[in-house]
Amino acid sequence: LAAALADDPQPGGGGDAGPSITQADIDGLRLAVEECWNVGILSSDALQVVVTIGFEMSPDAHPIPGSVRLVEAQGGGQAAQMTAFEAGRRAIEECGMNGFGLPSELYDQWRLVEITFNPANMSSR
Repeated sequence: LAAALADDPQPGGGGDAGPSITQADIDGLRLAVEECWNVGILSSDALQVVVTIGFEMSPDAHPIPGSVRLVEAQGGGQAAQMTAFEAGRRAIEECGMNGFGLPSELYDQWRLVEITFNPANMSSR
């Protein structure tokens, strides 16, 4: 189940001094998005698609809707890829409506996020 959403926050700068975002923070973001990700609406073709979605967050840990973008899609046809992307986009925006509760002092470390949605890994749910 943990592999269903593999997220990869991209560091926004920073050197080797100071605190870092914790695995618990990363897992919390992943689990929050996972709760809103509705694979039940995906067609059988879209269930074969793995999409990586990137987005930017505001300093209060809300996703910026206009920043949500498809980074990469593998499998299925173009329509299935767009369906999978839209399901992921909705999960990010809906679950992030109240913010993701990330530590504001580490904003540069979680400002840019990429999450990989893989429906095949959700079968163990």
